Amino acid sequence: MFKFNKDSRVKIPALVHLTRLGYSYIPKPQWPKYDQNTNIFFDLFKEGILAERERIH
Repeated sequence: MFKFNKDSRVKIPALVHLTRLGYSYIPKPQWPKYDQNTNIFFDLFKEGILAERERIH
């Protein structure tokens, strides 16, 4: 029988829900350069800001 744990009850459903909302999951070993104080991925943040600027203008 399948043993339920924190991963199966909380983490995996949360990841599925967030990906359906449009978020991307990046495994920790594949994380790009980021600011450890804010947990902001520089390249992804810049890409998002530039795309939003284009959408507005």
